[in-house]
Amino acid sequence: MSEEQKRKHAMDEDENGHHAEKEVFIVTGLLSIAGILLWFLGVSEVSIAAIWVVTLIISIAAVRELVLEKRLTVELLMAIVGFILAYHSIVLEGLIIMLLYSFAESLEAQVEKLALRRLDEARKLIPKRVRVIRNGAIEEVDPSQVKPGDVVLVRKGEAVPVDGVLLDTGVFDLRLITGESEPVTVESGRAIESGAINVGQPVKVKALKTSSESTIQRIVSNALELLREKGATQRLIDRLAPYMIVIVIGAFTAAYVILGPEKSVVLLLAGCPSAFIIASSAATSYSIATLATRGIVARGGRSLESAGKIRAVVLDKTGTITMGTLKPSRVVVLRGVASRDGLLNLVAAAASTSLHPLSIAIARHWKPMGSVERVEEVPGKGLRAVVSGRTLLLGSEKFLEEEVGLRPGNPCGDEVPVFAHIDGTTMAICMSEEVSEKTKAAIGEMKRMGLKLVLASGDRRNKVEKIARELGIEEYYAELKPEDKLEVIRRVREKYGPVSMIGDGVNDLEALAASDLGVAVGNIDAVRSLADAVLVNGVADAPRLYRMGRAYLRGLKSGLFAAAAVKLAVIALGVGGSIPLWLVALLGDDGSTLIGTAAAIMAITLNYRR
Repeated sequence: MSEEQKRKHAMDEDENGHHAEKEVFIVTGLLSIAGILLWFLGVSEVSIAAIWVVTLIISIAAVRELVLEKRLTVELLMAIVGFILAYHSIVLEGLIIMLLYSFAESLEAQVEKLALRRLDEARKLIPKRVRVIRNGAIEEVDPSQVKPGDVVLVRKGEAVPVDGVLLDTGVFDLRLITGESEPVTVESGRAIESGAINVGQPVKVKALKTSSESTIQRIVSNALELLREKGATQRLIDRLAPYMIVIVIGAFTAAYVILGPEKSVVLLLAGCPSAFIIASSAATSYSIATLATRGIVARGGRSLESAGKIRAVVLDKTGTITMGTLKPSRVVVLRGVASRDGLLNLVAAAASTSLHPLSIAIARHWKPMGSVERVEEVPGKGLRAVVSGRTLLLGSEKFLEEEVGLRPGNPCGDEVPVFAHIDGTTMAICMSEEVSEKTKAAIGEMKRMGLKLVLASGDRRNKVEKIARELGIEEYYAELKPEDKLEVIRRVREKYGPVSMIGDGVNDLEALAASDLGVAVGNIDAVRSLADAVLVNGVADAPRLYRMGRAYLRGLKSGLFAAAAVKLAVIALGVGGSIPLWLVALLGDDGSTLIGTAAAIMAITLNYRR
């Protein structure tokens, strides 16, 4: 069984468990309703039988949890409540309490599904069949059969199934990928990620990755896998819960002797710790799922808590800020005609047939024009092409020397040259590191959040300084070896506090591990072994991660405080006899759970959107 199949099997088992639990509480709820109706109809004997049956069902669930999973749960407390009330013939109140409990538990069984529902829209974008163009014919294949280099046909209304390069200009809904609310026109030659929905004419996409390696599949798979990882607060609550239950039972026993059955039951009903467990679990699941729908994979509550405490961010340059991409900055004509615009369109047409990053950048910069009649790619050197009847060479200086005997040198200075030769004209296309407008906006937003930004790179000082100046980052370090970044992390932590490292997950592994929150960019596999979070769509999404971390901490505190406040008030009023037992049950356990959960999610939503 593959890892993907194992994950799906585990999720199916979990969903079946939730379904069975929901059915148990539906049965106890219906029995409670029947008992209450029969009580008012004067058939008290059947009502008494109903409360005993409901108590027995809940007791079986409690024993099952205790024996099979070695856990003390709220079912145990409710079973004790049922036995006490039934034994003392407190029937109507007992049935109302069991009805309220069953109703609330049925709702609570849906709490974790809230997160899964938020991913449903993304899951639907993973296609069951993909149309691939092979030998001039369209074949429908399983997504797993798509390989890099295959040409995929995406019709209107369909999602792009794999990450690739567009061979046609198209219009796409990118809400699940970038969050943009309006359809976006994506030019031919540009990269397109899986999950983008085609809202225009049919387009062809040249696959760069397999389906399992592509964006949308990885977002969903990793988010589902990591959804239940817990933070420090959650783990603490889980560890304390059994002790809290023992304390509550002990307090109930003492109160039973001193205060009598009705008032002692108040402690059982309001003292259960499930409200704290469920509220914290809901906060974590909701936060992780919200991030996942935006292309951010977080390793559970621990990562969210760390993200909320970060005060400084160390950013790698190449592969993170620049994403390792280059863009044409200028063109130097070395030989031939001075007018080059038409020639560059032909060069772009030839470049659009290649998967090389430099070719993709050239095809993206100039509109491809002309018919590519023949193309031959020479690995590591360049390509030969015939475009609209004209022979064209595109590649390195060595490639140009081998093909036509030219040694043009490097007229681009610190920039990377790509040479083009067509009809006797030789040009050097100077490629500079690209910082996208989205990245610049993200840097500005992190500054406004009060985060201290530091640039750390192994690149030459002049390049690092140029990028730092462009982004307005005052503190930067250049020509660093991987081990040097560890010292930068230590120094930044001492100066500013908890520090996050954002890197490409390759040259930054040690720094990612040493930081308080290691964030990998692009390489989603890194999340399994090292990084605490992954920004699938690049550093532009970093503010969302830190903002969600802060919102998560506020939500966690709000939920736990709300639940505790309700419980304390109910215990005081219930023991004092100011409110009836059914209201104690409504507010003390299930009510505090729902109020705590609602408070947590509301606080997260409001603070995340600020």
